[in-house]
Amino acid sequence: MRLACTVFFFVLAGVATVGGCSSDDGGVPAAPPPVANVCEDPRFRFPNGGDGHADPLGAAAARQARAGKITRASDVVQSVEARHKARLGDFVLANDKIAVYIEAENGAHESDGYFAFGGEILAIDVIGVDGRPAGLSTFGEAVMFFGLQTIAPEKVSVLADGSDGKAAIVRAQGTLKTVASLDFFSNVFPDKYDFPVAIDYVLEPGAMKVATRISVANATNAPVDLTNKLHLATFQGSRSQTFHEGGGFGPIRGEQPFVAWDNGPSSAWLYRSPLGPMAPALTVAGMEVLNTPAFPLAPCEHKTVDYIDVLAGRGLDDVLEAKRVTYGEKAWRVVRGSVRETGGTGLAGALVHVRSNGAYVMRAITDQDGGFSLHVPIDQPVDFTPTLKGWPVPAPSPLTPGAGVVDLVLPRRASIAVTAIDADTRERLPVRVQVIPAAAVPEADRSFGVESEGDGLLYREYVMSGEATLPVPPGEHRVIVSRGYEYELHDEVVTAEAGKTTQVSVALKHSVDSTGVMCGDFHIHSMYSVDSSDPVELKVRGAIADGLEIPVSTEHEYVIDFQPVIQKLGLTKWAFGLSAEELTTFKWGHFGVFPLSVDPEATNNGAIDSTKEYPPVLFPQIAARPDDPLFIVNHPRSAALNQGYFEVAGFDRATLTGSNKEVWSDVFGALEVFNDSDFERERERVVADWFAFLNAGRKMPAVGSSDSHSLRSRPVGYPRTCMRFGHDDPTQLNPGLVRDALAAGASTISGGLFMTVEGPNGVGPGGTTTAGKYKVVVASPSWVDTTSLEVIVDGTTAQTIAIDPTTGGPGPGHRYTLEVDVAPSQSKPQHWVVFHAKGDGDLAPVHPGRNAFAVSNPVFF
Repeated sequence: MRLACTVFFFVLAGVATVGGCSSDDGGVPAAPPPVANVCEDPRFRFPNGGDGHADPLGAAAARQARAGKITRASDVVQSVEARHKARLGDFVLANDKIAVYIEAENGAHESDGYFAFGGEILAIDVIGVDGRPAGLSTFGEAVMFFGLQTIAPEKVSVLADGSDGKAAIVRAQGTLKTVASLDFFSNVFPDKYDFPVAIDYVLEPGAMKVATRISVANATNAPVDLTNKLHLATFQGSRSQTFHEGGGFGPIRGEQPFVAWDNGPSSAWLYRSPLGPMAPALTVAGMEVLNTPAFPLAPCEHKTVDYIDVLAGRGLDDVLEAKRVTYGEKAWRVVRGSVRETGGTGLAGALVHVRSNGAYVMRAITDQDGGFSLHVPIDQPVDFTPTLKGWPVPAPSPLTPGAGVVDLVLPRRASIAVTAIDADTRERLPVRVQVIPAAAVPEADRSFGVESEGDGLLYREYVMSGEATLPVPPGEHRVIVSRGYEYELHDEVVTAEAGKTTQVSVALKHSVDSTGVMCGDFHIHSMYSVDSSDPVELKVRGAIADGLEIPVSTEHEYVIDFQPVIQKLGLTKWAFGLSAEELTTFKWGHFGVFPLSVDPEATNNGAIDSTKEYPPVLFPQIAARPDDPLFIVNHPRSAALNQGYFEVAGFDRATLTGSNKEVWSDVFGALEVFNDSDFERERERVVADWFAFLNAGRKMPAVGSSDSHSLRSRPVGYPRTCMRFGHDDPTQLNPGLVRDALAAGASTISGGLFMTVEGPNGVGPGGTTTAGKYKVVVASPSWVDTTSLEVIVDGTTAQTIAIDPTTGGPGPGHRYTLEVDVAPSQSKPQHWVVFHAKGDGDLAPVHPGRNAFAVSNPVFF
């Protein structure tokens, strides 16, 4: 497409607005030369419009494009899973093809997401058969940056409502401002422009694209070079997979004519710049940053450019076909086909991958009968490769020239049917099922976007009903059935035959007595966090299958509740879910706020805003909240992207203060000492910090959590924090009870070993008693060994007791009961003791690479 540089002007209240550079396919028409000098009017702003059409979603019936402010709740048609919600007072653009929700300026209401100024796209959706948005959008967040600055709209309004049959336009008008949470990048992007700017979202009747048009005014007497300073920052990967031409779903390398995001059959969208190709700049913490084409700004110049087009479709094939139609590209033809098993019926849910000369072209997903259709190039050879979990990746099948139908066949499968019950009660158990083929299954090419389970696994299934049937290639398979750290596991090799089902019946023994104690993980992420792709239900199932009773949702800057999911799955007997937040800053650490209730009407579902105050003000505000949450310092020593509060604050163990006074506050109630880690790994780091608080007389509970973002790489519940409630019924729990137990330090940390501690007078962790004999019990299933118990008094190892793993009782499982003499080694008013047990080896085959350990919170004496 050829770009035609033009200029235009608006005259409003005596102020002329000048622009330039628009496209020749529907951009702004040519206009007289510039007549105003923005440098002479520091109050200059681009003009605003009004509220627009009273019935914007009537556009489809009228065959128009329309724009209007949302005044009726019924006009918000959005997925219930949307993280960024459209609200009354926002705006919608719609025609008979797509609908785009645009956020009002901050002030009309608080903004969801990380970029709180407003004026951004909240959802881009296809129009359903009823003429209204289909409600399928999984759009995340996408914001244009000039260096570290983006538009802070003073007003979002409608420039053209579309009632004249022409384009509908929503404008966000304001100035460029720095996003405060990103100013630690100021050494990379030191320039601050503070220029007047407007973003116009332009939708034509019948179009599949919304054009994003940028108007900017250089308010200085010097030219501005924006090369390598214009970026599109997106948070899309938690819900969708990034796609690009030729490389498919693999890593983006080099310049790209477009970038798309695919969420299977429900929704997809695509970004393309009329100015030229885009290139990857940075991927960090779930944010993908694309370097976009730049344009120069002369001194005091107003300029308008068609910057980015956004297209939507029901899936990848749909949105790429929309791109070809929109830009007049060479047509592709439709091919229909099916995926079936040899001698069998169609296979639902298979991914069909199309390549041409080795380059990835397209994919589709089969329907319930195994059918699919998609577009392929007319004049290029193409081949098809189906993939489906349980089958090895076959050789590609070339499409016969001129053929319009392709029949893809996967070899006849075998099946393994697993049934798991409790050995004592005989009831069905939620379990984890792992299947490891004797013959390694080759992984799909990265361009396919098919993730493997890792660790040589074909399956890592979380089975809630106690039974599952899994398709597998014929041959030998190792089948492991487990239920966390309190049960024995089943591990056997079976031979699966094609066309037959191999039965694996399992009775798991609950060999660790944890009566009266339930365990929680207070740091779990799902797809509501921008750096996690795990669906919420999968996360809950993973927690329960591994025997965790209290899974706590802690999304980055968002609040959701696991309990409704547990109720929906009928699993309230096994677990009680809770809602919290990981208060996430890019400058001075991450923190757990627990509990925190979901508020659908509040910003980010009720999350606490960390951008307006620094810790000396913010932490006391959190402590004073009426819901009285426990404030936990998460991973205090993380050096990644300013995630560790103690690192950023310059925490000094001798003084219990931070050298960075701007960010230091000690108004917190617990430390996440163990973050997917064990005692030995943290001994010189966060354990030393924890002990410094205890030696100073500050009762600071330790928490152990997983910080799980992906179940494939980091399981929920390693480690876990185990609290004594006096019963084993999750339905009797409530958020206050769990918070109080955690805040009191009435807990131990379990990383495969289960520990109880009882001092004189029956006092346990978190309590105060006397010196004397302490009873310590360490228990584990038989697949986990204990080799030593360390007794730590006032931060110093008083004794280390060797444990012979063969002396753990008749089994199944191990149980070691030790009577330990505890006495102070120095004179001071109050002492404390912590017990640390560990074992040799890791927690394979359940949690390979994780070491077996347990730690008590302190008993004071």
